[in-house]
Amino acid sequence: MRLPLRHPPPEADAVVLRCAHLEALAAAALGLPLGPAAALVTASRSRGRHGNALQWHLGLEPHDGAASRDWEDRIEIKLVSVWRRGGAITCDKLKVCDLALDPWAKLANVCWVLVDRVTRVVVGHTMWSLRGEARRSLAGAWGLDPHFDRPPLFVEAREQGERQAPAYYLAGRWLREQGIVPETLPGVFAFDPTWWSAARGSSRGSRAEPLLTLWRGESGAVVCPRCGGPIRADLGRLRAEGAAAGVHAMPFGAECATRGHYVIDARGLPLPLQHPGRAELEMALEGRVGPEQVWRLADRVAEPEDHLHW
Repeated sequence: MRLPLRHPPPEADAVVLRCAHLEALAAAALGLPLGPAAALVTASRSRGRHGNALQWHLGLEPHDGAASRDWEDRIEIKLVSVWRRGGAITCDKLKVCDLALDPWAKLANVCWVLVDRVTRVVVGHTMWSLRGEARRSLAGAWGLDPHFDRPPLFVEAREQGERQAPAYYLAGRWLREQGIVPETLPGVFAFDPTWWSAARGSSRGSRAEPLLTLWRGESGAVVCPRCGGPIRADLGRLRAEGAAAGVHAMPFGAECATRGHYVIDARGLPLPLQHPGRAELEMALEGRVGPEQVWRLADRVAEPEDHLHW
């Protein structure tokens, strides 16, 4: 159920706030796999665990529930999950904040971080402020019917048992129209939510996500990087869409026997072969990284002397 907006929109553009440190971290995050950090800092079935992993990589507390904006109370950090459907890049609605908080304050300055839904790898980012046409288009939601007018900003009641936990959401359509989610972007793979849900449901009650295997142009079965067994996938679909469901045949390891499998074309990854982080990315995607090998992005990016806080 949708509810009316509680907070009226601002009448003027937001003041642009920036931080050179966050900008450097966001730029360095391209190709960053969030899966290993999510396994390290969150529970395996925690909702939003990849957002928690992103916060941790940026040097923040992974489970910060504060009402202030994420980065120095200046800039909000929003993870936007993206995938391909019918060849186009798409996304779902995005939670802004709980109804008690002012969404316009949250959205005044945002670092949008785009993450591929299949690989959980950072594929891009945009530093953005609530100004101009973007502000006016969102402000128009104030006078729209939440049910029939398809507003870009809306409130959902989010019923949880006998109680409600209403929150503000941005429509995925608006994120695409504003170019926050672009039409073309390397590293975004095809995602079938129906198959994905069924694969998670078949993982012996753990609801674990399918294991990923990289395809490098082999003909026939792909060798499982975890146990050495064969994985078969539709090669025509792999070539056309860059991803396809896999079937792991015997022999297989203990974990491989209880999980779904998904094969992706290694040529579609966001980092080129010669990039120094490419080997780490491939290891992370194929589950070949132990807890002791997980590194933190904030430890690898030097903090600038001047954060450019004008």
